[in-house]
Amino acid sequence: MQYSLLSEINKKSIKTYITNLKPLLFYYPDFFPAETTDELKYETLVGAEGRPVAADIVSYNSSAPQKTRQTISKLVGTIPAVRVKRVMQETDLNKYNQLKRMANPDQDRLLKLVFDDINFVWKSVRGRLEWTALQILSYPHLTLSKTNNNGIITETAIDFQMPTANKIGCAVVWTATASTTTPITDFITVQAAAKAIGVKLKYALMDETDWGYFYASTETKNYCYGQLYGGSQILLTPTLEQANSMLKARGLPEIIIIDQSITIEVDAHTQTTANPWNTGRVCFIPDLQVGNMLFAPIAEETNPPKQVTQTKVDGVLISKYSDVDPVMEFTKGESNAFPSWTRVDECFNLYTLATTWA
Repeated sequence: MQYSLLSEINKKSIKTYITNLKPLLFYYPDFFPAETTDELKYETLVGAEGRPVAADIVSYNSSAPQKTRQTISKLVGTIPAVRVKRVMQETDLNKYNQLKRMANPDQDRLLKLVFDDINFVWKSVRGRLEWTALQILSYPHLTLSKTNNNGIITETAIDFQMPTANKIGCAVVWTATASTTTPITDFITVQAAAKAIGVKLKYALMDETDWGYFYASTETKNYCYGQLYGGSQILLTPTLEQANSMLKARGLPEIIIIDQSITIEVDAHTQTTANPWNTGRVCFIPDLQVGNMLFAPIAEETNPPKQVTQTKVDGVLISKYSDVDPVMEFTKGESNAFPSWTRVDECFNLYTLATTWA
């Protein structure tokens, strides 16, 4: 392991470069804001938030009535490492040296060659955190397989302990004929179930496919527009703004469309790009923040090799170094992070593809 071969690389230049990048559309910081922890193990206290229970009106000179303590369950596990690496081969380094020797080098081309791998690993680590967060929000179990993760494989799904009562099937499958689907009725059903346990739901998260079924439904159109004289229904479909205006006016959760694309590369280096959100799932949440993304210590950061240039941005540790025989330049991105869904007991999951949840 040797120092980076690229003269432009130092801690300040890496951080400056990333800071000046165009902001990425990642949802997970809204739902799971960053929180640092000193442990590599996480302990999610499900139900730790608690909901208020009214005190009793009593007579003077009497003792205070005792209330039961809310049951809090624990989800315990190890915070996993998220890592990615890219290599500049001899041919890439020869291009770099040729550009440096030019009297008037193409600065844009030179900077892209120097910093492209930094951009890649930073986005890659954050992309995996995004993938994880959206996977569990859309379906409260997480399974890692060879097709979605080239690393740890889980034999059984990680269960985030959403209560059974919070998992609801739809009245009519959303893929049915638009004139028969009842997505507003489903929203009302979920809202009523939440109110029964003292929860006020503010948002409904879904992907573009389910949004398409939602706005095309005759029931949605009628709620948004009503009917024309003579019983003829308005045929235009509502926009997201119009639908949310209607939902808000009726005290129902407003819709947030999860429009995301994450690329997964497997052992054979074949890539698949898709939205991590599971189609057919609507997640109802009481607030944008439903937990935290726990960031644990990274051994290489606390014990940095002397020849490595390191910079940490947004919880991602970026390391630059080189090697010989053959000559190569390495760029590594890593983070020890995992979502802690503390308010999972206040969230609801609607399955739009069947009348019973599965």
